[in-house]
Amino acid sequence: MIGAATPEPIGARRRRMELEMSRKDVVEALLREQGDLFSDEIGANIARDVPQQCFHWLLGALLLSARIRSAQAVQAAAALKAKGLHKIDAILAVRREDLIGVLNRNGYARFDNVGADQIRAAATLTREEYGDDLRNLRDAGGDAAGIETRLKVFQGIGDAGAGIFCREAQLAWDALFPRADARALKAARELGLPDRVAELAQIAGGRERFVRLVSALTRVALEGPADTVRKAAS
Repeated sequence: MIGAATPEPIGARRRRMELEMSRKDVVEALLREQGDLFSDEIGANIARDVPQQCFHWLLGALLLSARIRSAQAVQAAAALKAKGLHKIDAILAVRREDLIGVLNRNGYARFDNVGADQIRAAATLTREEYGDDLRNLRDAGGDAAGIETRLKVFQGIGDAGAGIFCREAQLAWDALFPRADARALKAARELGLPDRVAELAQIAGGRERFVRLVSALTRVALEGPADTVRKAAS
């Protein structure tokens, strides 16, 4: 029949199906073992897309972008919440030395002075420029590039910090979805997964799963793959 598609050879179809199953095994292992969001670890529920949760995650991204281990930054960001210092009113009211003390005692000693000043500056800018609501930053930014540009106005938020914020904010902000940085895509490639964002989103099988998959790949890049992930990829 003219124009009819050539049937896929049985052997090729079997190899393709085996590859798909192998990739699914790797994805499930990643989600199960390393798929926790950094925002969840600090206590920021960004899926709710409400002002307080977005601001707390901004503080998390700020702390995570410093040159320290991610676990230390997570500890510091979680400690801020434990002390009620993840809220704009509290940050602007607290004494600088008290804010420094919380950071100093919770893994952020090398950057406690700078970190305290950056946190206070973030609270001030969020209040004065966006009326305490970073969703206004999202709307003013428009697209992903515009959002990143506005994020980088915050002290301590450079390319890395903006990338960290957007990586998990894409769970709620449509303009940012789907996205994965070069580090996560490299980890995906090394584990035998697609290294193109659209393909990775497709194999993840849903928006939340994709965001958690990118978080897992980021952890792989930072810490190495978990044993079960390594076995699934072998």
